[in-house]
Amino acid sequence: KIEERRTQITGKHVRRFGAMWRIAHLLFALSVMTLVLTGMAAFFPETDWAKAVMAAFGSPKTAGLVHRVAAFTMLGIFFIHFIYVMQKLLRDRNFKWFGPDSLVPNWKDLDDMIGMFKWFVGKGSRPRIERWSYWEKFDYWAVFWGMAIIGGSGMMLAFPHVVASYLPGWVFNVAMVVHGEEPVL
Repeated sequence: KIEERRTQITGKHVRRFGAMWRIAHLLFALSVMTLVLTGMAAFFPETDWAKAVMAAFGSPKTAGLVHRVAAFTMLGIFFIHFIYVMQKLLRDRNFKWFGPDSLVPNWKDLDDMIGMFKWFVGKGSRPRIERWSYWEKFDYWAVFWGMAIIGGSGMMLAFPHVVASYLPGWVFNVAMVVHGEEPVL
């Protein structure tokens, strides 16, 4: 830890993640790419490229199975990350939720964003960013939004018999649109 902190001060390379987190990021990225490929092909089945994708998987049924396996991989990694981070934060009594090492947005992030826009147009100096920049925090929290929207609607579509016993049929139309449009964002 001291060596990493010393490296940060000297401006040399900093390794932020250990081997297991790098593997988790790789699996997460591969699962997202697989989901995009199979999901967009299912969302636009009339296109020539979607037909080619389905043929490459052998059938739409196989592509759907691959899509679900990739979805459970992505959700599994997300929940492992969430549990790990929460248990680590809850055990560390000295952690400052709005401090410089936190991924929680704070007022300095707004100041940094305004400062960056001023710097972009030559009206100020570049702001000094803390450990996590406002755009890194935005990217981090966007995954939580995506998991809730895409994961929730995907679970509704994957288990329609359960959902239909509690909710009206029109929610499947909404879930289908949300599940297909959110990844485009």
